[in-house]
Amino acid sequence: MKTIGVKKWATMLASLSLLTVSLAACGSNNNNAAPSATTSAGASPSASQAASANPNDLSGTVKVWDWDETFQKGMIPEFNKKYPNIKVEVTVVNPNDYLQKLQSGIASGSDVPDIILGESAYRGKLFDLGVLDNLEGAPYNFDKSSVLDYTVPYLQNSKGELIAIDQAITPAGFAYRRDLAKEYWGTDDPAELEKLISSWDAFIAKGQELKEKSGGKVLMFPGLGDAYIVLRGQNFNSYVNGTDVDLTSKLQKPLETLFKMRDAGILGKNELWTPAWSASMAKGQFMFYPMGPWGPKWHISANDPEGSGKWGLVKAPEGGFTRGGTAIGIYKDSKVKEAAWAFMQFAYLSDEGSAYNFKTFGNMTSSKAFYENEKALIEAPGAYDEFFGGQNLAKYFMENIVPDMKGEAQSKYDSVVDSVFNALYPLWTKDTSITADAALQKFITEVKNKATEATVK
Repeated sequence: MKTIGVKKWATMLASLSLLTVSLAACGSNNNNAAPSATTSAGASPSASQAASANPNDLSGTVKVWDWDETFQKGMIPEFNKKYPNIKVEVTVVNPNDYLQKLQSGIASGSDVPDIILGESAYRGKLFDLGVLDNLEGAPYNFDKSSVLDYTVPYLQNSKGELIAIDQAITPAGFAYRRDLAKEYWGTDDPAELEKLISSWDAFIAKGQELKEKSGGKVLMFPGLGDAYIVLRGQNFNSYVNGTDVDLTSKLQKPLETLFKMRDAGILGKNELWTPAWSASMAKGQFMFYPMGPWGPKWHISANDPEGSGKWGLVKAPEGGFTRGGTAIGIYKDSKVKEAAWAFMQFAYLSDEGSAYNFKTFGNMTSSKAFYENEKALIEAPGAYDEFFGGQNLAKYFMENIVPDMKGEAQSKYDSVVDSVFNALYPLWTKDTSITADAALQKFITEVKNKATEATVK
């Protein structure tokens, strides 16, 4: 979901404590399950067979580290209706501590989960560790053509091996304030807004109009961080080849457009994930917020609980981008690979699990089959459609945003680049004498300082 790097769980984490929960198999009478998943004949099935074989023949205890306890508490009982002899134990881990805790467990040879999550902020680093199994090989034999094409590069390591599946897809557009759009632009219809902001030049022009009409009370984005998320995300070109990091090809155009927005006076001065940034959603100070499918729950409604009906979803100028996202993989030394894969398939790919996930949380699976088999569900009102003025969010994502999406290879340097941006952009907000060219050169210098083994240009 999930997510930027992106701290999409900031709101949720306030209510989470670091604890361990054991969610026993509902209805299971197998309290002394074997330590590994086996068939009744004693032979381990392939993962693809495991999904179609008699679910009662699979048993074991699967350990998961996750930060979304609510999701797991809901999904595991659903899973156990089909797989009664698999126990899933969940340890709730703060995503900011996740990778460090995982690396410590691997180094000590002690506490390592069977199912490992890779949030977008550290996914590239996780993939580079070499601890996730290749899901296209035995015992999984996963067919990557079964998921949306654009997602595949986000799930592969540098060798081209598919080592994860998506917790949920994260194609993104803009959440917008319907009331503000109606007041200042005369329409709150997504199709009409798409025409008004079809390019970034048009976006800047409408932003200047909005600022003038509102007397400076309403701007386009809360800050430079929001705009950067979109602009960087729309450049899907890979910029890392081994230790060669081509920041110029990746960031020059996005930074130029970002600074045009800043200099046009259409961006606020809020930093991402600060209290002021969160509070602005309920105050009607800004027209747009970048938003993926997880956003209605964790992002918009959480910060504007009284805002039902005031919000809408529209495609960004010049195409889609990704907003967060979490990859799910299996530890290569897991002793319960078949059971772990059964849970992952059910929770994130099966029609049953995907339907529960969508109806309960608004999360959208990457499985192509789901959108064919569950058309009626996609057409029906979703969990947060009413909050967004009755707009069918899932349908809009799939029909208006996903077709423009492309994949981008993940790199261990992604988190370095993100951390450098987070350190630099507050200064760009305060000191308007800094140009896009100067910002890029400073960016390159700081990445070199943090990744000394890399050749950065």
